[in-house]
Amino acid sequence: MSREVSGFAEGAVNMTEENQPKQTTEEEVSEEDRTTSLGLFNFAEAFWRAAHILAKAEVEGGHADSPVRTLYYHAIELYLKALLRQSYSVDDLKNKFGHKFSRLATEAEANGLTFDDEDRNVLALMGDRDVVMRARYIRTGSATFHTLEALERTCKSLRENVGELLRKAKVPVRL
Repeated sequence: MSREVSGFAEGAVNMTEENQPKQTTEEEVSEEDRTTSLGLFNFAEAFWRAAHILAKAEVEGGHADSPVRTLYYHAIELYLKALLRQSYSVDDLKNKFGHKFSRLATEAEANGLTFDDEDRNVLALMGDRDVVMRARYIRTGSATFHTLEALERTCKSLRENVGELLRKAKVPVRL
């Protein structure tokens, strides 16, 4: 049983300005420190889960699949960058790789990621930036798009394979 002393339970600390933990500002913590493999992996998870749920909703009409594809494409990009963040700085991820899916995939493979033929097909078509951009912006005319099932499967594959590689690197991802 604790005993109250001057308005505080015994053993409690009065959090005056002098003994409060120092709050860090965003400027004090660099982008390099804030953008980790774990953070990128978890962000990919959020986009993949949102795409998965929206795909299951089977929304009909017009371009209903475009937002779902956009979520899948972004999840795929983030899974690849989560792995590459182990070897590259945030600036390198932005400047060297950006949204270039073929570069991301090639470098991820050089860093131990394996792709099956279906993953390669998805990533190859994503290498054509027009496909990714057309999921985000309306443009008339015919185009070839991934099926939502193919994107779902590739996200699951990347999730498992990148997750395992990150775990081996002692990154505490949850699968």
